[in-house]
Amino acid sequence: MVRLGVSISRTAALLVAQNRLNVDYIVWYGQIGTQHLEAVLPHKPLLLHDLSDSFWLNYGNPFDEKIMATTRTILDCIQCSWLSTGIGASAEPQAHRHGPYREADQEHLQTREVVAANILKNGKQLQEWAGIPLLLENFNYHPTNAYEYICEPGFFTELLSDIGCGMLLDLGHARISARNMPEWNGDVKRYLNAMPLDKVREVHFNRPGWQHGQRVDLHQPVCTDDLEWLDWVLDRTPAEAVTLEIEEVDEPTLIAQIDRVREFLEGCRV
Repeated sequence: MVRLGVSISRTAALLVAQNRLNVDYIVWYGQIGTQHLEAVLPHKPLLLHDLSDSFWLNYGNPFDEKIMATTRTILDCIQCSWLSTGIGASAEPQAHRHGPYREADQEHLQTREVVAANILKNGKQLQEWAGIPLLLENFNYHPTNAYEYICEPGFFTELLSDIGCGMLLDLGHARISARNMPEWNGDVKRYLNAMPLDKVREVHFNRPGWQHGQRVDLHQPVCTDDLEWLDWVLDRTPAEAVTLEIEEVDEPTLIAQIDRVREFLEGCRV
């Protein structure tokens, strides 16, 4: 049976402390650090996603001593099955500016060769340092200088193969990239089929939104058509875990969302 998890939030933390969260694990984010970690850890197993807002595999040297020390503390505490983080970006620096996506100035855009070399070098180093399997996550394309090259399925596949790591498939990201990249013309199935689906161990699952004619990663509650996409993905991957990765919602909404995905997994994925 595929395990079901949920991303950490204030609501999730409250519910899990009350034994009202029907999930198998919780995803903790490295950006949070260790604050409140001990309040969640006794109740459910944890997976760690990302290291910090400033750790990007395409950067020249992302291995800041403080970031790595904090990440090691978290990993030692939670003893997770794998470490996951994004594949990287295409500019140094880049950051969130005006929307739910990352942006960079043109002069900070890296060449394809620099991006590939840095991600390969840093990905191998991170996997060796972590001492557990590394899963790299696909990203959601926007024409902002921060997502060049890395959302191309061929480029992504080659990097995972060269690093020797697994894949975290963010289904919302894939749907966004297929819509926003002209060469895919909104054909999500064709885009997904070009990805290394055989390397998927975890799926991040939510409903993408819309802003100004683009699909954007708003981590909205899922609907019936989203479950149809999840069904399609699970039929074609060896995924072991599905993480409901949604923004902060109230308790009834989060409970209903988890119950809906749990019912789907138990009823359709036997």
